[in-house]
Amino acid sequence: MKIVKATYLISSPSFDLCPKLNLPEYAFIGRSNVGKSSIINALCQQKNLAKTSGTPGKTQLINHFEIISNSVAKGKQDKWYIVDLPGYGFAKSSFHKRKDWAPLLEEYFAKRQALKAVVIFMDIRHPLKDSDRDMIELCNKSDTAFIPVLTKSDKLSNNQKHKAISAVNRQMQGVEAIAVSSKDIVGFDKLSRAILEFTGAPISTSGM
Repeated sequence: MKIVKATYLISSPSFDLCPKLNLPEYAFIGRSNVGKSSIINALCQQKNLAKTSGTPGKTQLINHFEIISNSVAKGKQDKWYIVDLPGYGFAKSSFHKRKDWAPLLEEYFAKRQALKAVVIFMDIRHPLKDSDRDMIELCNKSDTAFIPVLTKSDKLSNNQKHKAISAVNRQMQGVEAIAVSSKDIVGFDKLSRAILEFTGAPISTSGM
């Protein structure tokens, strides 16, 4: 899969105000400062598509990006959406301080018919923290597919990287983690293939 166009669409302050779309979407989420925005930019080959910041909790809205990609395997062009969700782990905004954050996410995962999978980003040096496990449990509870992605793989040696991936995989119950680096542009082919497995035809949006 090759992304040929990526465009910012809209920012929403809450899940109930997200646009009702009829194409597949993928929720990107992770601990604050895990490098999610840099990964989105690298995946879409645009430097400033998603804003990056050294300040944890900078993303405070639910951001939709429209993606157009070419699928060599399918021999056609696909249109889908990346949904950039606020990071967890810091309380830098009223959005993060809301006590109903988990129930809102669970409702979004369960009822958002356009949602194909949740891409969970974790720092490869510190994966599977309690908040990451909570996010995985939310996905399992709502029967939502998820893709575990280990960021900043350039920070480890190859041996350390393989050990980290193996350690995470042993706890993923058959779901394999993908290691990526926005600095070295590594792992994006695997991430693209993982997304491609879920990308399909337009779907009904009678739910949220």
